[in-house]
Amino acid sequence: MFRWRHFAVAIGVVPALIFYVGLCLYLSSFVTEKHALLDFLFFLVAGLAWIPAASAVVKWLAAHEAK
Repeated sequence: MFRWRHFAVAIGVVPALIFYVGLCLYLSSFVTEKHALLDFLFFLVAGLAWIPAASAVVKWLAAHEAK
């Protein structure tokens, strides 16, 4: 079958998530400890923002594996 897609996703998604986490940690240093509500909103948005991109990758992978 086309197992190269699984490998490509693993090679692409893991470093992208590591980069995203690093970026969020860097940005959090500017946002945190200003106000509790701002902290909550930042971490809520940062924690959920990666889901649409990851779901698009999973949808692409599933669509091509179903053939």
